[in-house]
Amino acid sequence: MKREYDFSRGERGKFYCRDAKLNLPSPALKPDWAGVEGEIVDFIVRETEKTVDAYSKQPHLVTEHANHEHDTAHGGYAHRQLFELVQNSADALVNAGDGQSILVRLTGDHLYCADDGRAIDAAGVAALMFSHMSGKRNTSEIGRFGLGFKSVLGVTHAPEFYSRSGSFRFDGERAAERIAKVAPADRYPILRLPIPVDVHEAARDDEDLYELTTWATNIVRLPLEPGARDDLAEQMQEFPAEFLLFVDHVRYLTLESDDLSRDLVLDRRGGELVLSTGERRSRWNCFKTTHELSALAQADRRSLDDSGDVPIWWAAPLDRLNEPGYFWHFFPTKTASLLAGILNAPWKTNEDRQNLLPGPYNDELIDAAANLVATHLPELAAEHDPALHLDALPRRHEAGDPEQSERLRAGVDEELREQPVAPDQTGRLCRVQHLSYAPEALTARRLDEASLERWASFDRRPTEWLHHSALIRDRIAKIDRLFPRYRIVVGERESWRSGAPRASMAKWLEALVDGAGSEDAVAASRAALQVAAAIPEEKRRRGTLGDILLTQSGDWCEPDPDTVFLPAPFEGAQSDATQLVHAELVADEDTARALSVLGIKPASPESRFRAVAQALLTPHTDDPDDSSWNEFWFAARAVGTEKAHSIIVEVERERRNRWNWMSSPVAPIRARTRSGRWGALSSVLLPGTILPPDGNHDSDVRIDTNVHAADVALLRRLGATDSPREGQDLKDDPLYQSFLSECRARFINRDLPSNPHEYRLVFDCTTGSGPLEVLKLLSDEGRAGYTDALLSLETTYDEWTMRHETRGIYPPLACESPAVAALRQYGRIRCAGGIVPLSDALGPHPASPTALSALLSHRMAHRIREAF
Repeated sequence: MKREYDFSRGERGKFYCRDAKLNLPSPALKPDWAGVEGEIVDFIVRETEKTVDAYSKQPHLVTEHANHEHDTAHGGYAHRQLFELVQNSADALVNAGDGQSILVRLTGDHLYCADDGRAIDAAGVAALMFSHMSGKRNTSEIGRFGLGFKSVLGVTHAPEFYSRSGSFRFDGERAAERIAKVAPADRYPILRLPIPVDVHEAARDDEDLYELTTWATNIVRLPLEPGARDDLAEQMQEFPAEFLLFVDHVRYLTLESDDLSRDLVLDRRGGELVLSTGERRSRWNCFKTTHELSALAQADRRSLDDSGDVPIWWAAPLDRLNEPGYFWHFFPTKTASLLAGILNAPWKTNEDRQNLLPGPYNDELIDAAANLVATHLPELAAEHDPALHLDALPRRHEAGDPEQSERLRAGVDEELREQPVAPDQTGRLCRVQHLSYAPEALTARRLDEASLERWASFDRRPTEWLHHSALIRDRIAKIDRLFPRYRIVVGERESWRSGAPRASMAKWLEALVDGAGSEDAVAASRAALQVAAAIPEEKRRRGTLGDILLTQSGDWCEPDPDTVFLPAPFEGAQSDATQLVHAELVADEDTARALSVLGIKPASPESRFRAVAQALLTPHTDDPDDSSWNEFWFAARAVGTEKAHSIIVEVERERRNRWNWMSSPVAPIRARTRSGRWGALSSVLLPGTILPPDGNHDSDVRIDTNVHAADVALLRRLGATDSPREGQDLKDDPLYQSFLSECRARFINRDLPSNPHEYRLVFDCTTGSGPLEVLKLLSDEGRAGYTDALLSLETTYDEWTMRHETRGIYPPLACESPAVAALRQYGRIRCAGGIVPLSDALGPHPASPTALSALLSHRMAHRIREAF
């Protein structure tokens, strides 16, 4: 009875026979399968005779060829049979029209590998018979040297090749028998003497072979040696599905056995490749370039590779960009690239294609691959994650990294330095040098997501800052690599740093309020304060937060609990010295919580006085107005003398620590005089010995004790006095500062071994007779009294010594005291002729004999003679 067979195209485009029993006569095969005649068979017969004749004339070839086959099958190509068979099938599918399928089947006795590509031709048969004669040059085909097929000898001694153009097999025993007749040897080659076979006859006895002939063009059948099946089963289980990414002409690859079924399918969806393994799907972008080799690289290439153009692929796994990958030679090598995904190219490797070799050829391909990666890297960025592409870059250097990965990393980094790769706040990619970077404290160990996300949520934030998605530790480290080292100079110290220049916390926060107009100032301050509050406290304490708080007066200040307060009614006048939070900020619930986190509270008497003191005792471009000093003394009275003094000492200490580099005094405390002038304490006097309480002269110098009736005790604690005294601290006295500058000039103008730093020249102490500035401001009457008082103090005549504070190579300089220097210029003395300059009575020819007489009658006459 005649059976009907349904040869229908399955889901992979293959023909399957639906009948289970396949003991069929040969006509059931498709008629385009050649029998035991034809061009291929004729070629095999001719080449076999030539080979046998060659062996008879040169018997050593027998041993050479046998050893070569054995070394290939049991050396580097051992356990790679599946790779090599699939690779040959993929080559057959190049330019094969509708062909795009490969099937590998493992049964108990055989391994089959079938494809619907181009039928084998005479050149293909020659490539299987011999080695290093492959014609696959300057093509898209993978195999190059004809070695791969010889790997099958590790699992069989009788491989068979069936093709619609002609079929043949190799047989170890038959080959040995024939060769032994002309050239006896200890070992014989197998793959040099193909034998034509009848596919119709073979298919009649093999259901699997018959089924494959219904759709395939080429079929390799391997009768397996004992123990070979387990190794092949493991190869099928571990076969990398990613192979399909680099063979555009192969869409389906099926691997099947009794206990395994793997359908590998590659689909192109838009710009993505979707690779399905049955168990899971993965998404890929695959980029390709063709590199033209230099003469040096061509010289280092394997001899059969005569094309100057070399293809390079980079396959990036869109779902696993943070996983370091490897170099591939269409199949994985053991050389890590550390780049995400797969970097595939015909690398120069050892014979088993497991490791890349050093040399100009591979070096040049790696450099070209770096350009390929840098060019296409931005395409991996995602709208939801503009910095996603940075995950693909190689990680930082670690001990033991392959030299090839080191070269690739350096090449990619160099290419990216001048390319847009870092996302700004809008997600647009920019060059790394064109962006600003958030503080390192927020990203150094663990990302402070709350503060970064709140900063990025402000819709009027500046856009030229790195997108927060790139601030993840591994991503920002990769951006850091793109910056050259740069020099940092702090004072006299110099250091070198590398990486992105990170902004201070203050600059980062102030970026939200910079340029904010009156209409959006409150919103900007609200955002900045909420960001600041989201920063962990230990990081907030590392530096200032910048001027991000909008005050009631419309100014900007730092959210410092000691200087700015929540609005609350105070007794007395309010001035700019006390800063209050803008009412609209306090009215917003979220911002009020942020202010609480930052420690901003209503002012207590102590905090109010501290705020006023800090505001007034800090250097100013312009002198504070009268109302500010009125508030200072009003607030001081509220806390009492002792507390006010301790706060002032603390604030001044902080001020000096911050401004100790300045060469002149800053922000002295001032008192109101009878004339209404607010004078520094070094330029005013309390009523007393020099300025009698009932006197009216020197109102510009006399402290108004009516205004300061409650402040006299504090004034005296702060250095105010009614006459000069010993032990006066002179460091903020303007006349002392002038004296200091003159002595420094004298010190430097001597014959010294080198030029000392001016501000390293200091006196042993800064206390002496004083204050001195007041001597300059008093009337002649007042100066005369003050001069007499100064001349009566022992410390007025003490010698002062200037030294270099760190280097002992400079000899010290002996100087007269600053009090003597002040008296020379401003001192006055009473004599019979009235009040005259002290200098008129001094020197070898005194201008005023009566004045000199007055000095000589002074109780300190002997000290005056020594000093003047």
